[in-house]
Amino acid sequence: MENTTKKKKLGLVPKLIIAIILGILIGQYMPLEVCKVITTLSGLFSTFLKFVIPLMILAYVTMGIADLSSGAGKLLLITVLLAYSSTLIAGSASYIVSSTLFPHFMSEGALEQIQATADKSIGTYFSISLPAMIDTLSAVVLAFILGLCLSKLRGKTVGTSLYNGMHDFSAIIDEVLHSVIIPLLPLYICGTFIDMTYSGRTFTILGILWKVFLVVIAMHAVYLFIQFIIAGTLSHKNPFRLMKNQISGYTTALGTQSSAATIPVNLQ
Repeated sequence: MENTTKKKKLGLVPKLIIAIILGILIGQYMPLEVCKVITTLSGLFSTFLKFVIPLMILAYVTMGIADLSSGAGKLLLITVLLAYSSTLIAGSASYIVSSTLFPHFMSEGALEQIQATADKSIGTYFSISLPAMIDTLSAVVLAFILGLCLSKLRGKTVGTSLYNGMHDFSAIIDEVLHSVIIPLLPLYICGTFIDMTYSGRTFTILGILWKVFLVVIAMHAVYLFIQFIIAGTLSHKNPFRLMKNQISGYTTALGTQSSAATIPVNLQ
Protein backbone atom coordinates (compact mmCIF):
# COMPACT_ATOMS: atom_id res chain seq x y z
CA MET A 1 0.00 0.00 0.00
CA GLU A 2 1.46 3.30 -1.10
CA ASN A 3 2.08 5.92 1.50
CA THR A 4 0.04 8.87 0.35
CA THR A 5 0.62 10.97 3.44
CA LYS A 6 1.92 14.37 2.48
CA LYS A 7 4.40 16.15 4.65
CA LYS A 8 3.10 19.41 5.94
CA LYS A 9 5.27 22.32 4.87
CA LEU A 10 6.07 25.07 7.29
CA GLY A 11 4.30 28.25 6.17
CA LEU A 12 6.04 31.54 5.49
CA VAL A 13 4.71 33.30 8.61
CA PRO A 14 6.09 30.63 11.02
CA LYS A 15 9.42 30.78 9.15
CA LEU A 16 9.54 34.56 9.55
CA ILE A 17 8.71 34.32 13.27
CA ILE A 18 11.39 31.65 13.76
CA ALA A 19 13.87 33.85 11.85
CA ILE A 20 13.13 36.80 14.15
CA ILE A 21 13.56 34.66 17.29
CA LEU A 22 16.79 33.09 16.00
CA GLY A 23 18.11 36.51 15.01
CA ILE A 24 17.54 37.87 18.52
CA LEU A 25 19.08 34.78 20.19
CA ILE A 26 22.12 34.67 17.90
CA GLY A 27 22.70 38.41 18.21
CA GLN A 28 22.43 38.18 22.00
CA TYR A 29 24.53 35.08 22.73
CA MET A 30 26.74 34.12 19.77
CA PRO A 31 30.24 35.53 19.14
CA LEU A 32 30.82 38.35 16.66
CA GLU A 33 32.38 36.04 14.05
CA VAL A 34 29.24 33.90 13.82
CA CYS A 35 27.01 36.96 13.65
CA LYS A 36 29.15 38.43 10.86
CA VAL A 37 28.83 35.28 8.74
CA ILE A 38 25.05 35.45 8.81
CA THR A 39 24.87 39.23 8.31
CA THR A 40 27.22 38.85 5.33
CA LEU A 41 24.91 36.28 3.72
CA SER A 42 21.92 38.47 4.59
CA GLY A 43 23.65 41.49 3.03
CA LEU A 44 24.35 39.61 -0.19
CA PHE A 45 20.71 38.59 -0.41
CA SER A 46 19.64 42.19 0.27
CA THR A 47 21.83 43.38 -2.62
CA PHE A 48 20.32 40.78 -4.95
CA LEU A 49 16.81 41.65 -3.77
CA LYS A 50 17.32 45.35 -4.56
CA PHE A 51 18.51 44.33 -8.03
CA VAL A 52 15.48 42.12 -8.68
CA ILE A 53 12.71 44.37 -7.27
CA PRO A 54 12.59 46.85 -10.21
CA LEU A 55 12.54 43.92 -12.65
CA MET A 56 9.73 42.36 -10.65
CA ILE A 57 7.73 45.59 -10.78
CA LEU A 58 8.34 45.92 -14.52
CA ALA A 59 7.24 42.35 -15.22
CA TYR A 60 4.16 42.09 -12.99
CA VAL A 61 2.78 45.61 -13.36
CA THR A 62 3.20 45.56 -17.14
CA MET A 63 1.39 42.24 -17.48
CA GLY A 64 -1.27 43.20 -14.96
CA ILE A 65 -2.22 46.28 -17.00
CA ALA A 66 -1.69 44.65 -20.41
CA ASP A 67 -4.14 41.85 -19.60
CA LEU A 68 -6.95 44.35 -19.05
CA SER A 69 -9.02 44.14 -22.23
CA SER A 70 -10.63 47.55 -21.90
CA GLY A 71 -10.67 50.57 -19.64
CA ALA A 72 -7.08 50.02 -18.50
CA GLY A 73 -6.29 53.73 -18.41
CA LYS A 74 -9.38 54.61 -16.38
CA LEU A 75 -8.82 51.75 -13.93
CA LEU A 76 -5.17 52.70 -13.52
CA LEU A 77 -6.10 56.32 -12.80
CA ILE A 78 -8.66 55.23 -10.18
CA THR A 79 -6.07 52.94 -8.57
CA VAL A 80 -3.47 55.71 -8.36
CA LEU A 81 -6.02 58.15 -6.90
CA LEU A 82 -7.11 55.58 -4.31
CA ALA A 83 -3.49 54.84 -3.36
CA TYR A 84 -2.56 58.50 -2.89
CA SER A 85 -5.81 59.28 -1.09
CA SER A 86 -5.17 56.39 1.29
CA THR A 87 -1.64 57.68 1.87
CA LEU A 88 -2.90 61.16 2.71
CA ILE A 89 -5.57 59.82 5.07
CA ALA A 90 -3.15 57.47 6.84
CA GLY A 91 -0.46 60.16 7.05
CA SER A 92 -2.88 62.71 8.49
CA ALA A 93 -4.17 60.22 11.06
CA SER A 94 -0.60 59.32 12.02
CA TYR A 95 0.34 62.97 12.49
CA ILE A 96 -2.68 63.70 14.67
CA VAL A 97 -2.15 60.64 16.88
CA SER A 98 1.63 61.05 17.17
CA SER A 99 1.48 64.78 17.96
CA THR A 100 -1.19 64.13 20.58
CA LEU A 101 0.07 60.98 22.33
CA PHE A 102 3.78 60.46 21.68
CA PRO A 103 5.10 63.47 23.62
CA HIS A 104 3.65 61.83 26.74
CA PHE A 105 5.38 58.50 25.99
CA MET A 106 8.93 59.59 25.24
CA SER A 107 11.55 61.04 27.56
CA GLU A 108 13.80 63.89 26.47
CA GLY A 109 16.84 61.67 25.89
CA ALA A 110 15.03 58.79 24.16
CA LEU A 111 16.05 59.68 20.63
CA GLU A 112 19.66 60.23 21.69
CA GLN A 113 19.78 56.75 23.25
CA ILE A 114 18.42 55.16 20.07
CA GLN A 115 20.78 57.19 17.89
CA ALA A 116 23.73 56.03 19.98
CA THR A 117 23.17 52.45 18.82
CA ALA A 118 23.14 53.39 15.12
CA ASP A 119 26.95 53.32 14.82
CA LYS A 120 27.30 49.90 16.43
CA SER A 121 26.20 47.77 13.45
CA ILE A 122 28.02 44.47 13.01
CA GLY A 123 28.95 45.04 9.39
CA THR A 124 29.86 42.27 6.96
CA TYR A 125 33.04 40.43 5.93
CA PHE A 126 32.56 41.58 2.33
CA SER A 127 29.92 42.96 0.00
CA ILE A 128 29.22 42.93 -3.73
CA SER A 129 28.29 45.96 -5.80
CA LEU A 130 25.23 45.07 -7.86
CA PRO A 131 23.46 48.25 -9.01
CA ALA A 132 19.89 47.85 -10.20
CA MET A 133 19.47 48.10 -13.97
CA ILE A 134 16.65 50.60 -13.42
CA ASP A 135 15.45 52.38 -10.29
CA THR A 136 12.07 51.60 -8.75
CA LEU A 137 10.20 54.72 -9.85
CA SER A 138 11.49 54.41 -13.41
CA ALA A 139 10.36 50.77 -13.41
CA VAL A 140 6.86 51.80 -12.31
CA VAL A 141 6.56 54.52 -14.98
CA LEU A 142 7.92 52.26 -17.72
CA ALA A 143 5.55 49.47 -16.65
CA PHE A 144 2.59 51.87 -16.83
CA ILE A 145 3.59 52.98 -20.34
CA LEU A 146 4.17 49.45 -21.64
CA GLY A 147 1.08 48.03 -19.99
CA LEU A 148 -1.29 50.72 -21.25
CA CYS A 149 0.09 50.58 -24.79
CA LEU A 150 0.02 46.78 -24.93
CA SER A 151 -3.55 46.75 -23.58
CA LYS A 152 -4.67 49.11 -26.33
CA LEU A 153 -2.58 47.99 -29.30
CA ARG A 154 -2.16 44.24 -28.80
CA GLY A 155 -3.76 42.34 -31.67
CA LYS A 156 -4.50 45.53 -33.60
CA THR A 157 -1.48 47.32 -35.02
CA VAL A 158 1.54 46.44 -32.88
CA GLY A 159 2.32 44.83 -29.59
CA THR A 160 1.74 41.08 -29.95
CA SER A 161 5.44 40.12 -30.09
CA LEU A 162 6.31 42.45 -27.21
CA TYR A 163 3.37 41.10 -25.19
CA ASN A 164 4.62 37.53 -25.64
CA GLY A 165 8.13 38.62 -24.67
CA MET A 166 6.89 40.35 -21.52
CA HIS A 167 4.79 37.28 -20.71
CA ASP A 168 7.93 35.10 -20.87
CA PHE A 169 9.91 37.67 -18.87
CA SER A 170 7.19 37.63 -16.21
CA ALA A 171 7.42 33.83 -16.02
CA ILE A 172 11.20 34.08 -15.49
CA ILE A 173 10.79 36.62 -12.68
CA ASP A 174 8.07 34.42 -11.17
CA GLU A 175 10.52 31.50 -11.07
CA VAL A 176 13.16 33.67 -9.40
CA LEU A 177 10.57 34.80 -6.85
CA HIS A 178 9.48 31.31 -5.83
CA SER A 179 12.85 29.57 -6.12
CA VAL A 180 15.18 32.18 -4.60
CA ILE A 181 13.53 35.25 -3.04
CA ILE A 182 10.81 33.65 -0.91
CA PRO A 183 12.94 30.73 0.40
CA LEU A 184 15.82 33.05 1.41
CA LEU A 185 13.68 35.83 2.90
CA PRO A 186 13.88 34.35 6.45
CA LEU A 187 17.69 34.57 6.16
CA TYR A 188 17.40 38.28 5.41
CA ILE A 189 15.12 38.88 8.39
CA CYS A 190 17.34 36.78 10.66
CA GLY A 191 20.39 38.82 9.65
CA THR A 192 18.51 42.07 10.23
CA PHE A 193 17.57 41.09 13.79
CA ILE A 194 21.07 39.76 14.53
CA ASP A 195 22.49 43.16 13.63
CA MET A 196 19.82 45.01 15.61
CA THR A 197 20.24 42.80 18.68
CA TYR A 198 24.05 42.75 18.71
CA SER A 199 24.18 46.55 18.38
CA GLY A 200 21.58 46.90 21.14
CA ARG A 201 18.92 48.51 18.97
CA THR A 202 16.31 45.78 19.48
CA PHE A 203 16.08 46.04 23.25
CA THR A 204 16.83 49.77 23.32
CA ILE A 205 13.98 50.53 20.94
CA LEU A 206 11.56 48.15 22.68
CA GLY A 207 12.58 49.38 26.12
CA ILE A 208 12.11 53.04 25.25
CA LEU A 209 9.38 52.97 22.64
CA TRP A 210 7.22 50.00 23.59
CA LYS A 211 4.22 52.27 24.20
CA VAL A 212 4.75 53.94 20.83
CA PHE A 213 5.05 50.51 19.23
CA LEU A 214 1.72 49.39 20.71
CA VAL A 215 0.01 52.55 19.43
CA VAL A 216 1.47 51.97 15.95
CA ILE A 217 0.24 48.36 15.90
CA ALA A 218 -3.23 49.48 17.02
CA MET A 219 -3.34 52.11 14.26
CA HIS A 220 -2.25 49.50 11.71
CA ALA A 221 -5.03 47.17 12.84
CA VAL A 222 -7.74 49.84 12.69
CA TYR A 223 -6.72 51.22 9.31
CA LEU A 224 -6.25 47.80 7.69
CA PHE A 225 -9.58 46.63 9.12
CA ILE A 226 -11.36 49.60 7.52
CA GLN A 227 -9.59 49.05 4.18
CA PHE A 228 -10.35 45.34 4.01
CA ILE A 229 -13.97 45.80 5.09
CA ILE A 230 -14.47 48.27 2.21
CA ALA A 231 -12.58 46.08 -0.27
CA GLY A 232 -14.39 42.92 0.82
CA THR A 233 -17.77 44.61 0.60
CA LEU A 234 -17.15 45.94 -2.91
CA SER A 235 -15.69 42.65 -4.18
CA HIS A 236 -18.24 40.45 -2.35
CA LYS A 237 -15.47 38.54 -0.57
CA ASN A 238 -14.91 37.68 3.07
CA PRO A 239 -12.75 40.56 4.42
CA PHE A 240 -11.40 38.43 7.26
CA ARG A 241 -10.14 35.82 4.81
CA LEU A 242 -8.54 38.60 2.78
CA MET A 243 -6.83 39.90 5.91
CA LYS A 244 -5.62 36.40 6.75
CA ASN A 245 -3.98 36.18 3.33
CA GLN A 246 -2.07 39.39 4.10
CA ILE A 247 -0.51 38.22 7.38
CA SER A 248 2.75 37.18 5.68
CA GLY A 249 3.15 40.55 3.99
CA TYR A 250 2.33 42.44 7.17
CA THR A 251 4.75 40.35 9.24
CA THR A 252 7.53 40.98 6.72
CA ALA A 253 6.85 44.71 6.58
CA LEU A 254 6.72 45.01 10.36
CA GLY A 255 9.85 42.95 10.95
CA THR A 256 12.09 44.43 8.26
CA GLN A 257 10.65 47.95 7.76
CA SER A 258 11.54 47.32 4.12
CA SER A 259 9.17 47.73 1.21
CA ALA A 260 11.67 45.87 -1.00
CA ALA A 261 11.44 42.78 1.18
CA THR A 262 7.65 43.04 1.41
CA ILE A 263 6.92 43.27 -2.33
CA PRO A 264 7.79 39.63 -3.18
CA VAL A 265 5.76 38.34 -0.24
CA ASN A 266 2.71 40.33 -1.34
CA LEU A 267 3.14 39.07 -4.90
CA GLN A 268 3.17 35.48 -3.69
